[in-house]
Amino acid sequence: MITLPPEITFEKRALPEGGWSYDFRHRALGALGRILLQGLPGGRGTHVSCEVAGDPADPRTAERRAIFGPLGMEIARQMERPTGSYTDPRPVVPPAPPVPPTEVVESKLTQCRSCNAFVAMLVFAPGATDAGRFEDYARLMYPEYSRRGLPTWIIGPALGPAPEDPAGILQVWPTRKPLQRLTPGQFNPRLGRLAARHCRQTPK
Repeated sequence: MITLPPEITFEKRALPEGGWSYDFRHRALGALGRILLQGLPGGRGTHVSCEVAGDPADPRTAERRAIFGPLGMEIARQMERPTGSYTDPRPVVPPAPPVPPTEVVESKLTQCRSCNAFVAMLVFAPGATDAGRFEDYARLMYPEYSRRGLPTWIIGPALGPAPEDPAGILQVWPTRKPLQRLTPGQFNPRLGRLAARHCRQTPK
């Protein structure tokens, strides 16, 4: 088998409908994709497919595809050699969710002080303890924040017990910015300025 780069790990799990999934993660990009092994009808062998995680419109999906596409297909080819399995020849495509989501992701919309229009979106990510986990939340919520088109931040858990302790904060829309550690006193004024200046910037 291929030796994986140190920043990539995988987990093997049984699929509810039968077969196996090898789920791959990247230290900085979160979930990369999966390789599926599923039995063919009539016991004619095993179907091997390779899928990249993420919405096709999300630019981060292209990054995951560039890393996992060649790697996943090579692993899939090596898997089929000793078993006579069949690898799906179609291009690597984003998968459907492996299982129905069980986590409810909390989000909040900030409003203009004058007209109550929404001016920003916050996504609360209590499980975002490293860069990859932040990317997991960004990937899951991409359809929602891209649809709204509002400035959007992923807010991780506080890094200490006090209310004024900093938290990891990742801006994901309209542009991506590096992950930051900010206290409420540093971040909240940004939201306040968005709320205060909305109507002054809106054409009459």
